[in-house]
Amino acid sequence: MILDKGICTVYRMEDISEPGGMPKEEPVKFHESWFGELDFGTNPEYETQHREDVGVAARIRIHQNREITNLHAVKLSTEPDKRYEVTRVYHGRDDESGELISDLSLKAVT
Repeated sequence: MILDKGICTVYRMEDISEPGGMPKEEPVKFHESWFGELDFGTNPEYETQHREDVGVAARIRIHQNREITNLHAVKLSTEPDKRYEVTRVYHGRDDESGELISDLSLKAVT
């Protein structure tokens, strides 16, 4: 897959609060990569007691970075005003090229 849609910037949230103060987090950039868009389907979200309900707004593929987890935030150069939260990550190889990739499922954050 050709990763030519735009630039994906990944942020980790770091605590910048003063000792004993209210928690305050700030996004800190730790990875940047070209990305490609992946196809995806949507399912209805049902709120039940023992189920994780996550809505997917986008799925993208980037060059592999195994540090990326579902605790990170993402901004895409194609939508600079939107912020996304990583809900799921798959680290593997591209079927066509054999390159190491990370597939990210993203949820829009308001």
